[in-house]
Amino acid sequence: MQSHLHLTHEFEFSLPERFDADPRTPESYVEHFLSEFTAPGDTVLDPFAGFGTTLRVAERMGREAYGIEYDADHLAFAREQVEHPERIVHGDALDADSYVDLPPTDCCLTSPPYTLEVVERDPLTNYTEPGEDYEAYLADLGDVFEHVESVLRADGHLLVDVANLQFEGAVTTLAWDVARVVGERFWFEGEVVVTWEAGDSSAERGEGAYGYGYDHSYCLVFAQEG
Repeated sequence: MQSHLHLTHEFEFSLPERFDADPRTPESYVEHFLSEFTAPGDTVLDPFAGFGTTLRVAERMGREAYGIEYDADHLAFAREQVEHPERIVHGDALDADSYVDLPPTDCCLTSPPYTLEVVERDPLTNYTEPGEDYEAYLADLGDVFEHVESVLRADGHLLVDVANLQFEGAVTTLAWDVARVVGERFWFEGEVVVTWEAGDSSAERGEGAYGYGYDHSYCLVFAQEG
């Protein structure tokens, strides 16, 4: 596994104007990591399906794609992007182990909702409900990935697209904190630093080509502990 990757932060699609948000994970990121960690016919899960990028790319690559999405509008858009819309569950990732239609999974590739250390809204409800604090958010992520563990095959991998966040001179070490929480349940195989070059279609979300104050993010690679 290489430890560094350089990609263009560019998207194959544009979101309708009704969305006050931007897609985060470009198709090139999904293609690279699914090529490395899965094979055609494998099952891919994204418990934070968002706008469906991971699922759409997975299907295009011949994988069986499943997802969970909390937000109804995001869900409707994601279902328009895939061949099997019925495989995206409208629900809460915290309830992942209760969705009986989720099959055993070869790979989970996901990007959790980002937040700063000072939490005002709950990221896991698409920021629509009051939040508790940063540690409660991390604990919720731990619960989500515990559910993922229950469906991930013994030789499967969990790949987490995440970044540290810089805002108004302060840094939230989200990538390191997520690695710590997930590492309590999975074997940490390593990180891939992904540096980004701004593409014509990438949105301006902060300093740095990636936004969030930086020109790089990470893929944290985990495996079942055996």
